[in-house]
Formats: sequence, C-alpha cells, structure tokens
Amino acid sequence: RGQWGERMAEDVLRLAGFIENVNYYKQKTMNEGRSRPDFSFPLPQGLMLNMDVKFPLDNYLRYLESGNKTEESRYRSDFLRDVRNHVKAVCGRDYINPVEKTVDYVLLFIPNEQVYAFIHESDRALLDDAMRSKVIICSPLTLYAILAVIRQASDNFAFERASEQILLAIDAFDKQWKMFVDKMDTVGKRLEDSQKAFVDLTGTRRRQLDRVIDKIQDLRAQKGIELLDDTTDSEN
Repeated sequence: RGQWGERMAEDVLRLAGFIENVNYYKQKTMNEGRSRPDFSFPLPQGLMLNMDVKFPLDNYLRYLESGNKTEESRYRSDFLRDVRNHVKAVCGRDYINPVEKTVDYVLLFIPNEQVYAFIHESDRALLDDAMRSKVIICSPLTLYAILAVIRQASDNFAFERASEQILLAIDAFDKQWKMFVDKMDTVGKRLEDSQKAFVDLTGTRRRQLDRVIDKIQDLRAQKGIELLDDTTDSEN
C-alpha cells in the first residue's frame, strides 16, 4: 500500500509539474526527529508541508469482495476504524513540528478517488474530525489542487523576492547614477573652463603678444638693429 500510494502521489506530482529535490523531497528524515515523511513540500519563508501516503486499504478491499450484507457492514466499519486509527497515528508523529518549521497541518493521501468518495459518504464526520486534528485527507484530485496552491504561493513569493531585489538594484543604480551625473557635471565644468582658457590663449593673449612683437620689430627697424644669424651664432 505504501508503494502504491507513492506511485500515485508521484503521478500527481509529475502532472502538477513538480520536480523531486526541487519542489518536493521524498522520505527526507527530519532534522530534529526520527520521523521520515513520505513526501515533504518546501514552502515560502522556509516552511515545510509533510504528507503521508501509507493509507490502510485492506478492509476496504475486503468490503468490495464481501459476499453478503453482514460482511459488507463489518468490513465497512473495520475500514473506517482503520482510517481513524491511521489519522491518530499520523498525529502522533512529528510531521507537525515548530522546530522543523513545518506548517500546522499534514496531508494524508488517499490514492483513489473512489475510496475518498466512499469515506465521505460513509462517515462525513471523519474528514472533519481529521481536519480538527490538523490532518487534511486528500484524494488525487484534491492533492492536485493543493499542489497548484503551493506552486502559486511559491511562484508569488519568488516574484515578490525578485521584485524586492529589482527595486534594491534600481535604488542602487539611482544612487550611482546621481554620483555619475555629479562627476560628469564637475568634469564638464572643468572642460568648459579649460576650453575658455584655451580660447583666451589662442585669441586675446596671442593677439596681445603679437602686438608686443610687432612693436619690438618696429623699434628694431627704427634703430637699425639687425637680428643675429642663428647659424653664425651657433658656430661662434
């Protein structure tokens, strides 16, 4: 029954797009205890949801094979008793453990829709009693729905974390951009000052120097002063 339950659960997990050791763990021993849930689902904020798949089906099969009303009634009662006892057994394990950061509920998987419907029709209080004991009994269809919620919650949390990281990156970029703009403005101001100084050198200052040189040339011509020959001067 354990192998059948695991096989059915894995089929539902694959259908939901879950990947082992990514979206779920199989028979992972809990750190603070000796319990080893059949399946564990990591949730946002580091939480964990555990699931048991070893469902008692022997008396249900006997009920199906019974040949008279007396046997049918007895096996029905025995099966419902087995289910209640199994719920108690699951509650006695540390599948719900604050130290392990588990959620306040544990899943109990029924690997057959017909069996789930039979329990609901035969003893409607059983499912409610199990839920009050923080055990959620689920069939393949309801498990798929629960997995969809888990997947959506995980995706939303991942998107929220990514959004926070993006906002932090944008904030950091904004700060760096402002520093970059300030430096660019400073460099631009310096380049502008350098450009003005260069224009002044090549314009006003050069013209003033040229005027002084022209005046010197006029004085030299008036006084008849000849310029020294560079070649002669170097030879002497």
